[in-house]
Amino acid sequence: MKKFLPIIWILVGALLLSFIGVKNHPSQEHRMVIVKHKPSFKLEYYSPIGDSKKLLEELSPEEQKEEILYRTFIKRSESHTIDNIALAFFQVGIYLIVLNLLKLIFFRRKYRFKLGRFISLNVIGLAVAMAVYQIYWTKDLELWMALLGQVILNLMLIFPRLRKNS
Repeated sequence: MKKFLPIIWILVGALLLSFIGVKNHPSQEHRMVIVKHKPSFKLEYYSPIGDSKKLLEELSPEEQKEEILYRTFIKRSESHTIDNIALAFFQVGIYLIVLNLLKLIFFRRKYRFKLGRFISLNVIGLAVAMAVYQIYWTKDLELWMALLGQVILNLMLIFPRLRKNS
């Protein structure tokens, strides 16, 4: 039972992360973080057709798959939520995963949940995520670098607050 609850929280964090996607439009040099309408662990979506007049049948099978995913998650008739809610899902998902992995791997002591600590750490993480997203959106920052930076930030915020058994 001790290890069951952290595993559940890791799965909840992964589920939150699965609702986040990045719309990448290379021809317009535009990237946007969105909340997807259904979970998928694919993060970046781009259209191989773009602004060209190609048909779906003219693409290679791999490009056809990418275009179908782009149409499924990005080009929908319904509106989709962008930016801040997606970044909040991103931060809380990473926080839950990092916290519970640290509890499972390094610490045996029961971690007491404190609402103030949860809110303050996630507000700091969200502020950094918003700053990194602005860099990611305007400059040529790779997605894996943004993810790694957020994981390292969460490690630095959480690790000092966990204590080993004496």
